Amino acid sequence: MKNLLLLLLCFSITLHAQTTYRSYWKDKTTYREHALDISHMKVEVSFEPKAGKVKGKVTHRFTVIQKQVDSVFFDAPNISILSAKIGDADVPFQIVPSGVWVKPSKPLQWDEVNTITFNYEATPQKGLYFIGWNVTENPIKNPFAVRKQIWSQGQGVDNRHWIPMYDNMNDKFITETVITFENGYEVLSNGKLVKKKTNPNNTTTWHYAMSKPHAGYLLMVGIGKYAIKKTKSASGIPLNLYYYPEFADRAEPTYRYSEMMVDFLENETGIAYPWESYSQIMVQDFLYGAMENTTATVFGDFFSVDERAFIDRNYIGVNCHELTHQWFGDYITARDVRDTWLQESWATYYPKMLTKKLFGDDAYNWQRRGEQNTAIEASKKDKYPIRFTGAGTARVYPKGSNVISMLSYVLGEEQWKRAQKYYLKKHAYANVETNDLQQAIQDQLGIDMSWFFDEWVLRGGEPEYTVHYEDIQTGNGNKHTEIAIEQTHQCDEIIGLFKMPIAIEVHYTDGTFDRKTEWIEEQFEVVKIENKNKKQIAFVLFDPNSQIMKTVNFKKGFNELKAQALNAPNMLDRYDALVALRSTEIDSKQEVLLDVFNKEKFHAIRSEIITQLINDEKSIPVLLTVFNEKEPNNKLTFIKNYMGRNKTCIDAITSALQDNSYDVVQAAVEKLCTIDYENAAKYLATIKDVYGMNNSVQIKYHELCIEHALDIELHKSALINYASNQWEFRTRNNAFVALKQSGTFTNELIPHLLDAMLSSNSRLANPAADCMNYFLQQSVNQKAVKTYIQTKNFTSTQKQMLLDFAPMLK
Repeated sequence: MKNLLLLLLCFSITLHAQTTYRSYWKDKTTYREHALDISHMKVEVSFEPKAGKVKGKVTHRFTVIQKQVDSVFFDAPNISILSAKIGDADVPFQIVPSGVWVKPSKPLQWDEVNTITFNYEATPQKGLYFIGWNVTENPIKNPFAVRKQIWSQGQGVDNRHWIPMYDNMNDKFITETVITFENGYEVLSNGKLVKKKTNPNNTTTWHYAMSKPHAGYLLMVGIGKYAIKKTKSASGIPLNLYYYPEFADRAEPTYRYSEMMVDFLENETGIAYPWESYSQIMVQDFLYGAMENTTATVFGDFFSVDERAFIDRNYIGVNCHELTHQWFGDYITARDVRDTWLQESWATYYPKMLTKKLFGDDAYNWQRRGEQNTAIEASKKDKYPIRFTGAGTARVYPKGSNVISMLSYVLGEEQWKRAQKYYLKKHAYANVETNDLQQAIQDQLGIDMSWFFDEWVLRGGEPEYTVHYEDIQTGNGNKHTEIAIEQTHQCDEIIGLFKMPIAIEVHYTDGTFDRKTEWIEEQFEVVKIENKNKKQIAFVLFDPNSQIMKTVNFKKGFNELKAQALNAPNMLDRYDALVALRSTEIDSKQEVLLDVFNKEKFHAIRSEIITQLINDEKSIPVLLTVFNEKEPNNKLTFIKNYMGRNKTCIDAITSALQDNSYDVVQAAVEKLCTIDYENAAKYLATIKDVYGMNNSVQIKYHELCIEHALDIELHKSALINYASNQWEFRTRNNAFVALKQSGTFTNELIPHLLDAMLSSNSRLANPAADCMNYFLQQSVNQKAVKTYIQTKNFTSTQKQMLLDFAPMLK
C-alpha cells in the first residue's frame, strides 16, 4: 500500500486522443476542446496603415463534431464584429473581451457542414504590425534606415488579434488570403498566388491559396517594397527570396545555400518538400529571429548581410531552422504546447546536421557540445523535463536537439531515419504528440524505446558520472584495465538512474587503443577491458566524442592530459584535456599548449590556448599568427583578452582595424583606445567611415570619440539620431547602450526613448526602458521627462505603460 501511494503521488495520468502518458510534473496545459472542425478559412482584408487598421471579412467552413451545438466561440480580442452569418443567414452574436460568441437560430447537429462569416474591423496591438508609416522617411541610404512595411506574427496565438478565428494548434485547415493594398508594394501570403488584379483606385488585390491544411497560427501577411529572386531547388521546388532592391548585393550572401537546404532536408527526412512553393521575406523590427509560416518564412532584416557582414553573423542556421519547420511544425504540428519540442528540437537538430555537411565534423561536434552545456546549465535552476509547458528554451531547442542526436546514436542512423520517415508519413498534415513518435519507432522497428523517452523526455535532469580506472596485472602475468563508473547525480521521484550505451577507450603510448561499449544503468558498475599485449596506458576516454549529455568527474594527471590533448582522435576530447589544464602553471604546460596550437586548426581549441597563454610573453609570437587567419574567432579572443602594451601586439591589433570582420574591427578599436589611449584619435580616424551591421561600428566610433573628448557635441548629436525612430530597432538599441556609456542625455533624446518604450517590440522597449531608468537616477532628468510627458497627448494607457517601465516617472 505504501508503494501504491508513492506511485499515485509521483505519477499523474493524462488521457486524451487515445494516448496515455506518464507525467512527473503537474502541467498547466490541457487540451482545448472545440465543437467544430474547421476545414477552410478565407480571409479578405484591406489596411489603413497610418491608422494601424484592418478591415476584413473571414469565412470559416466547418463540420460539427459534437452531438449538438447551441453556441460557438471564436477568438477575437478587441475586434469589432460588424456582422455574422451562418451560411447566408444573419446570426446573433455577442462580443466579449476575448472574442465573439455566435448563437445559431437552431442548434448545430453532428456532421453538419456549413460556413460562418464575420465582417469586422480591428486596430490590433498584437499579431499584425504596421512599421514606419507614421515616421518621416530617412533620407540616408542605409540598409538599417526605417522602412514602410506591414507584417504578421501569429505564433503563439496572436493571429486572433486581427482575424476572428479558432486560434489553436490542435485544428488544421486550408487557408485563402485575399489582400487589397496600395500599388507599388509587394504582398506575400501562404500558398500559391492564384490571382493578382489591378483595381481602378490605385490598389492591387492579391489572392493566395493553400492546397493542404495547416494550423491557423501559421497564416501570414508580408507587405513592403521588395525585389524577388526566383530560383529552384535541385528537386524543382520554386523559391521566392525577397530582398530590398536598393541593396541587391545582400541577396546572395543572405540567402546562401537556400536551394541546397531544400534538397538536404528532403534527403535527410526521406519526405519531399510538402508544399507548393517556398518564399522568404525579410522585415524590419521583427519580434524574434524568424517565423516558419507555412510556405512563407518571415525573418528579421538584421540577418540581411553583405559579404563582409556574412563573416560575423549570417542567416544560414536560422534559414535551415525555419525551413525544417516546413516539415516539423507545419506538415506535422504538435497537438498542444507541451509537445512543442516535436517542432523546435527538430528545427535545431537539422541546422546542426547541415553544419556537419557544410563545415565538417569539428564544427558539428562543437554545436553538440554547446547544446549539452546549455541543457546542463538550465538544470542548475530547475529539473523540468522537455515535454512540459514550462520546460523553457534551453530544453525545447538545444536539449531536445541533443536528445534526437542520442536517439540516432542509440538506434543507429539508418534505423532512426527509417522510423522518422514512417512517423512523418503516418501523420502527414495532422497533429502529433510525443507518444506518436515513440509508437512509430516501435511499429516500424519493433524496438521498445519507452525507457529512453522516460529518462530523456518525460523526466528532467542529466546524468553525472564519476569515473576512475586502474591498470591491473593479475598473478598469471595478464593485464587489463578496470574502469569504475558511478552515477553520482541526486536521484529522487523525478530523476532516476540513466541507462545508456557508453563507449570506453583505453589509449596506449604506442598510439593504439582498445574500445568497449557497455550499457551503463546501475549506480555503480565496473567495465573490464583486456590489455592483451601488456601495453602502457597513455590515457582513458569515457564516452569519447561526448555522445551522451552528461557531467563527468574524471581526474587525470598532467601526462595523461598532455597525451590526450595531443593524440585523442576527436576534437572534443582534445579540447576537454586543454580545459583540464587551466589550473596548471604556465611553465609546466606552455610547451604542450604551443605544440597543440601549431597542430590544430579548429577555432575552439586555438582560442582556449590563447586564453591560457595570453599573459605569457614567451608565447606571444606564436599566438600572434592568428592575425594571419581569415576566420575572426581567434583574433577576437586575442584582442579581448590582451591587456598589455607590447608594441608588436599593438601593431597586430592595429592591423585588425582593416579586417574584413566588423566584429574584429570594433573589438580592435575598443582595445587600442584602452591600452594605447594616447593615440586614440589616430585609431578612431581609421574607422570613421565604417558602419557595420546595425551601424554597430559607427555607433561605437561616436561613443569613443565622446569618451576621448573629440568634438563631443557632434558625436552626441549623432548618437541621439541613431536612437530615433528613423532607424530599425537594433541600431536604436546599440545607440541606447552608447548613450549610457557616454553619459549622453539631452531633451532631444526624450521623445526617442519614450517612443521606443511604447513599442510593441519588447526587444526595443526593454532596452529603451533600461536606458531611461539609468538617466532618471538624476533628478534633473526626471523633471525634464515628466515635463515633456505633460506637454504631449499621451493616452492613459500609454502613460501607464511608461510608468510600468519607469516607476521613477510617478
